[in-house]
Amino acid sequence: MIFVWKYLVRPLGGAWNIYELLPAFLVACVFIIVVSLATAEPNKEIVDTFNDVKAM
Repeated sequence: MIFVWKYLVRPLGGAWNIYELLPAFLVACVFIIVVSLATAEPNKEIVDTFNDVKAM
């Protein structure tokens, strides 16, 4: 992603002339949200264990 931005998109100039890690960060954030929404919730036992450890 970074190389594509740096060598193909950034040379277009104008608003596209931004640091290449910013678009990579934004794309990663979008994928984190999509995968989080697409996967199943953890079962109750795991959530209870997490809450017990968190309460310590």
